[in-house]
Amino acid sequence: MGWRARILATLVLLVLTVSPALAQLRAVELYAPRAFGHVIGDTLTLTAEIALDAPFVLDPASLPPPRALNYWLDLREARLEDHGVRDGVHRYTLDLVYQTFYAPLEPRRLTIPAVALFAIEGERRVPVEVPAWSFLMSPLREIVATGPGPAMQLRPDIAPRPLPTTPLIRGLALALGVALLALLLLAWQMGWGPFGRRCSRPFARAARAIPSTLATAPGDPTLAASRYARALQALHRAFDATDGKGVFAEDLPGFFERHAAFRAAEAEVRRLFEASRRAFFGADPAGAQRELPPEELVALSRRLRAVERGTA
Repeated sequence: MGWRARILATLVLLVLTVSPALAQLRAVELYAPRAFGHVIGDTLTLTAEIALDAPFVLDPASLPPPRALNYWLDLREARLEDHGVRDGVHRYTLDLVYQTFYAPLEPRRLTIPAVALFAIEGERRVPVEVPAWSFLMSPLREIVATGPGPAMQLRPDIAPRPLPTTPLIRGLALALGVALLALLLLAWQMGWGPFGRRCSRPFARAARAIPSTLATAPGDPTLAASRYARALQALHRAFDATDGKGVFAEDLPGFFERHAAFRAAEAEVRRLFEASRRAFFGADPAGAQRELPPEELVALSRRLRAVERGTA
């Protein structure tokens, strides 16, 4: 029985010696980018998820410093994120950022070496290894010509894909057509250009004619009185054209009944007819201009034009 007891004691000692080291490191999972299609100058980020049994922690002093690992590979950055302890497991995320400077003449597989770290708890120290990772490097340009011409010839740039412009052109044409139609409608409403000559806008014609009719050199009262009389006549012709017959002072009530929109300017219209009576029948042009000064006559013509347009 003695030799059996010694064997059993040895096995128990081995289990007690090995199992703590195995229990302290739960897992190291490596996440890497694609393993092919990399060229000189590319950066490669390897992410390791490390799980340790609490109370073990990853020794920050064991993190590799940024440096050149060899002639073609640099470690640019090592970032460690501590996620704390949950359910007795201490979790970390380690990001290792590498940059490759290898320029292969043909596709070649390379290996990023493993990273040795340590987990500590008091005086105990347990190794933690981030595994190595291999990937495929590609040349920047072809070595063997695949077509006519010299070897090592750069391939032409990819031609840009043409963008369909037909919908844009249609939308632009539609917008221009709508804008032109709106401009024509506005010109028709305001009596601009050829639309100002139509019979349905007599006050618009009068409003355009009166300012130029009243324009005269200063210091010539006879000429001013004559022009003032013609301006009065222009506005009276607008009343006649609107009503379809001659309109006199005694006809104003009926005119306002038939054209109610002009009732808003009734007071100014009656002043117009009073000024006309003095100018044409009372031989008093000065009194006419005192009753309705030229600038107020211009203002009245513009107000009647606005009423005619429906914008007053």
